[in-house]
Amino acid sequence: MTASQPDNIREHRWWTLTELNATVETVYPIGLVGLVTGVLEHGAPVRPVVLDG
Repeated sequence: MTASQPDNIREHRWWTLTELNATVETVYPIGLVGLVTGVLEHGAPVRPVVLDG
């Protein structure tokens, strides 16, 4: 665990991209919608993506 990671998980669920984009809840990693959208539009990144938070 790092300081930015919670020490427990309250719940998990499957979300559609539309649901993720519309939620006011905090979803990790921050920027997940942009990452998924990029993969869907352009394919997998050539280099690993560093996830912050």
